This record gives sequence, structure tokens and C-alpha cells, in this order.
Amino acid sequence: MGNPLPSEIEFGASRVEIYRCNHCSSITRFPRYNDPHKLIQTRKGRCGEWANCFTFYCRVYGYEARLILDFTDHVWTECFSNLYGRWIHLDPCEGVYDNPLLYEKGWNKKLDYAIGISKDGVHDITKRYTRKWHEVLSRRTITSEDTVSAILMNITRKCRSGLSSDELLALENRDRKESEELSKATYLEVNNSISLPGRQSGSVEWRAARSELGQADSLSCSSCPIRRCVDAHVSKIYDALSAILSHFCDNNIPNERIIEVFVTLRSLMQNLKDANFKSRRVTLDQKLQQIFEILPSAERLLSAISLKAELHTVGDPSVATDGNLIHTSLALPVALDAVDEILSNYKSNIFYTKGHQFPRGNRLCSGSVLASSEQLPIGIATAAFDGIRLSKWEEPDGAKGCWLMYKVHGGQTCELESYDLMSANDAPERDPMDWVLEGSTDQGSTWNTIDARSSVIFGSRFCRKSFTVDKRYKANVLRFRFLRGRESSANPRFQIGSIDFYGETHMA
Repeated sequence: MGNPLPSEIEFGASRVEIYRCNHCSSITRFPRYNDPHKLIQTRKGRCGEWANCFTFYCRVYGYEARLILDFTDHVWTECFSNLYGRWIHLDPCEGVYDNPLLYEKGWNKKLDYAIGISKDGVHDITKRYTRKWHEVLSRRTITSEDTVSAILMNITRKCRSGLSSDELLALENRDRKESEELSKATYLEVNNSISLPGRQSGSVEWRAARSELGQADSLSCSSCPIRRCVDAHVSKIYDALSAILSHFCDNNIPNERIIEVFVTLRSLMQNLKDANFKSRRVTLDQKLQQIFEILPSAERLLSAISLKAELHTVGDPSVATDGNLIHTSLALPVALDAVDEILSNYKSNIFYTKGHQFPRGNRLCSGSVLASSEQLPIGIATAAFDGIRLSKWEEPDGAKGCWLMYKVHGGQTCELESYDLMSANDAPERDPMDWVLEGSTDQGSTWNTIDARSSVIFGSRFCRKSFTVDKRYKANVLRFRFLRGRESSANPRFQIGSIDFYGETHMA
């Protein structure tokens, strides 16, 4: 440990770690900054810094958020859900939400104190994260339980000293409901059918030293949580763009005009992406007004991004958010990437055969995903379905074999027609080369082969390949078994930029 410099203390770094290289003896300072504005600049840290920044962003986006300090050395976030009327567990390091038993059941942590810290007060919320309260209670030896309550109440009273009587009443009612929820939580039974993973972030050696690895990996028990794809907007954007392209094709519009229209649409979306988050609005020039007048499906594209065209209102014609600010922020990068790919195809004279074109309709969305493993925090499995080119699923040890399962949303079955795979942003040696795609009608108990490929080479980064499925088979779960990466003998890692399934869905 070192002494912080005045320039480090200015941004909350009361602690500084000093590292010496074992080879060259050079010294590296690691100030543990607490100011999120500074952390956004340094982009360095562990769980504390990560949760600090994530909580900061939650508040920027308008969520009521608090930082959770676990005295056994971890930090995460909670956000209050108006929909559920309760605080939701969010761990940005692990990419896990609303799974509070992750630490006790998955990591085998021996919890003692978990304190929630927000602008409105400080609360002991340990009971949310345990089903072994009597064991936890035996480890809470810092002071008496009455003293803990008194100290936290005193801090909370100071935090709320400037609030109105209505604001105080609302917070006190919420505190009371949470207290009742936490009292009941200690009596709830653990669902042993749900397998929770050990810690994923940090090196294996470090996690092993902390006894946080959890259960060993296996094909029947993944080290990853089941993740839900938040990608309905991706399918809507692809549907809208596909309708625009169909309009051009049906009306024999020249390629030069198609390129001109998409360049103009791209400029509009880029300006919207760069605009202020809370008041996103761009004035339409004459060229854009003409596009919306002659191309009705352009407004369908705006709707998919939670935008609306205001063409016949008082003032200049414009495009603005329809009020769903976060959805617009999620969807704009997807639309930009899709338009960029369309422009690249037209400019390079790349034209797909029918059923293989990009984009197209009938894309599956909102399914659940489970993978053999994943690289946290940037390579989680659902990143392959988010429609953003720079994101990817990365499997640290998947070059010689890994798997990913996709459960169709809402208990439906899907008759798969085709699927697309896109290579990731870098490292071609990690691309898939051989794989088998399987389907199951009984939630994964038995499997049937739908498609198999070998010796596939992706010729560039962000290279999309489309594959038609010859064996039509209704399935409620799909599974990729990736058998070999491009250079599996020299490289242990596997990655894929995107996965898109296309087919008709039916209620089971």
C-alpha cells in the first residue's frame, strides 16, 4: 500500500496499491478512485470501480440506484423497480440480475454484512442475500444488532434532513415494505433445481484463492447463468429495413438511388444518436422529408427505434423520441450497424439469394440463452444476439469444443428455416469452423440434428454467412455444438460476433 497524492485524493483515492513487476522491477501505482467521473477516464479497476460506474450510469438514466457494500469483499448495485415494487439485485461484474443468492449458493460466500448505500440513506439488506440467516448472524461480530440499526438510522436521518414531508412519507413507506420483505426472505426455501455459477470475473488463480469458483464446469451444469435476450428491437428493425428493401426491389429502384436513400437515413440516425439523451430531436431537411413522404415503411423503422416523425406539426419537421428514452438508446446502434451493412453490400455489389438476404423477417427474439462458458464482462453469450457488430460471445476455452443453447420464448416451438453467423471484430483464429446445430422438442432431454457444417472459413471481420436448414424440425430449444475453431491447436479461445435464427414460431 502507498500514500495517495493530492491529485489522487481529489478524486476519492484514499487507498493506493503499489505493484512491482517480477521481471523488470518497474513500479505501477493503482489509485482506488471513488469518483465515477474519474473512473470513466481511467477505465481501470475491479468490482468496486465497476459497480461504482454502473450505479452512476443507472442514476444518469433516471433509475433509483444504490451501491451494495459486502463486507466479505465485493460490491454490486441495486435498482428500485416500480414495476415490481422492490429493489432488484444487479451485478455488473458478473452480468447477473435479480439473483441475490448468487453469492451464498453459487460462490459459497460466508456473508456477514451487506449494506445498501444511496443518496436517501443507508440500509442493512443482508437478509436478501442469504437463506442461512442464523449462520450469518453468528459471523456478525463487529457490534450488536441494535447498534448496527441505530447507526444506519442516524445516517439515513441525516441524508433525508432536507426532504419534504411527502417525500419522507414515501421513503418511509418503501422502507417499511422492504423490511417486511427481508423478514420473510429468511424463511424462504432455496430452489435447489436452479444451478448458480461460481464467480466468473477475475483470473482462475485469484478466484480459487478466494474459494469463489463454485461448481466445476460440465455439459449438464454450465458455469454461466441463463440469460434472456433483450433483442425484440433487433427483429423489429430488421423487419422494417427488409420492408424498405422489398419496396425498392418491387419498384425496380436503381442501386444508386438505394445507396443515396440509405446514406441519408444513416446521417439522420447518426445525428439522433449524437443528440441529447433526454431531448433527442433532429430537424429534417428537404431530402429527408421527401424520403418519409415517398417511403411509408421509413416510419416503421422509426417506430422500431422508439422514434416518431413530426411532419405536419407547428414548427420545422423533425424526428424525435416517442418517450421511451432507454429503448431508443439501445436501438439506434443496432439500426446504424444494419444500415452500414446494407450500404457495404450495395457498394460492393454483394446481393444474396432469396432467403439469404440481409436483413430479413421472421427473426427469432427474446429467447433464453445458456452457454458452456463466457468471457466476462465483454463476451457474454447474449451479446451474440444484440444486433451490435462490436459485441460478441467469447468462450475462453472453446476452440476445441463449446456449446450454446437457445430456448424459444414463451413456451413456443420454432420451425427453423435458416440462420446467420457473423465473424467477430478481431482474431480470425477464434472463428468457428466445424459445428452441429441440433433441436429438441422436450426442453433439451433429447436432440435431433438440424444442420451440420465443416471447414467453414470467414473471409473477413464482420463477415456474415447465411445457412439454409434442409431438415425442417419443430423445436423449443436449439443447440449449437461448435466442434472446432479455425486454429484450435494454437489458440484456446472461441468467439462469434452474431447469431440470428429465422423461422416460423408456433404455440406449443
